[in-house]
Amino acid sequence: MRALKTILFSLILAGTTLPLAAQTLARRAFFGVRMENISDETARIMQLPALKGVLITSTLPGSSAEAAGLQRGDVWLSLDGREINSADEGVAALRSLREGRTVHIRGLRQGKAFEQDVVLKPIPTTAYADFDLEYGVVQSGDVTLRSLISRPKKAGRLPAVLFVQGVGCYSIDTPLDTNAIETQLLNRLTRQGFVTMRVDKQGMGDSQGLPCTELDFDTEGQGYRQALAQLRSLDYVDPARVFIIGHSMGGVFAPRLARELPVRGIVAYGTIGEKFMDYFANSRRTIGEAWSMAPAEIDTYVKQTCDCFQPYFEHGTPLGDIVEIRPQCRELVSDMGRTTAFWQQLYRLDIPAQWSAYTGRVLAVWGKADYISVRAEHQHIADLVNWAQPGRGTFLELEGCDHGMHQAATARLAAQGGAGDFNPAVSEAIGQWLKANI
Repeated sequence: MRALKTILFSLILAGTTLPLAAQTLARRAFFGVRMENISDETARIMQLPALKGVLITSTLPGSSAEAAGLQRGDVWLSLDGREINSADEGVAALRSLREGRTVHIRGLRQGKAFEQDVVLKPIPTTAYADFDLEYGVVQSGDVTLRSLISRPKKAGRLPAVLFVQGVGCYSIDTPLDTNAIETQLLNRLTRQGFVTMRVDKQGMGDSQGLPCTELDFDTEGQGYRQALAQLRSLDYVDPARVFIIGHSMGGVFAPRLARELPVRGIVAYGTIGEKFMDYFANSRRTIGEAWSMAPAEIDTYVKQTCDCFQPYFEHGTPLGDIVEIRPQCRELVSDMGRTTAFWQQLYRLDIPAQWSAYTGRVLAVWGKADYISVRAEHQHIADLVNWAQPGRGTFLELEGCDHGMHQAATARLAAQGGAGDFNPAVSEAIGQWLKANI
């Protein structure tokens, strides 16, 4: 969903002055180029000596690259001696760099070699006229994480929301991406009177620590736990009116956080309501349905996929070993994007028990075009809460919404990449429920 054909390194909106606490965490570098892989055709037209480097298609206003004089049509060959031969390698080379550093690049311009030192500027911050956006920090053990807090321009102690994002390794600090669901949802809730907070995972955005892909489930959860504790302690937040919104995997973290730090309510959108292996089977079925597989074909797909992944989730058996033992799994298994420890910890978690033990209010929201999560599991979450605390669980099905809170008419269209922008029906429904429960 966040993969782009053209890689964009830029945030160009006007910045704000960072609060003192945020100054302990350097901003990531704003290199500021769009680039493309060099194809055989590009190399032929440009008369390049070899398929080396990446093609710079533009530099962005106010960026480090613009200040250094890089131009459209330059071929970027290396960064500090590290070869750059694809857009992905360019992303990897820049990901850990921070403001103020000087890097050395080599390239080609109109067939001639050049070398250039580039002083890296910080990626800008964002400001809004109708509410304050504060760039802060959260301390999780010995790791400092970047937080963003949106605060209405109102006096007194206000209700607040901690947003916990999904499983993917992406930053929630993306002010140029006005269609980012986190930005759309939380800005709308802030305008409804709620303080909202989000925090980047380790290794994402400005956050320190391990690369996100090396984090396990429990360590990631510690970051959200510290963010929730900080949100509850702010002098402009009413700790008795704090909520969690958990999107996708964030909905699994939510009741665990609330077990240690009480919250008034939880909104879980597009999440997991059963033990993980049961969810895995259920979601393979909804995926098959979204792709219009025949019923018998779906049954086979569900069984084979679960059989192939079960040893990985339960015992940590490497996927390569599974394929060697079961060659039929070759087309079914692939890297899951997170560590084996992450999935094993999730596999062992009794998710229904987490919801049964939660004593606050719950809104389980499912988009009707969502083929990644399962309708029945959201109804089950509400039922579990109501069994223990009658009247506190609510299930809500939203028309025209996919797993990512985008506009989509059907799951089939969403699966084919036909989803649109953020669906404001999500923020309207969540906002109404929050106001009814504060």
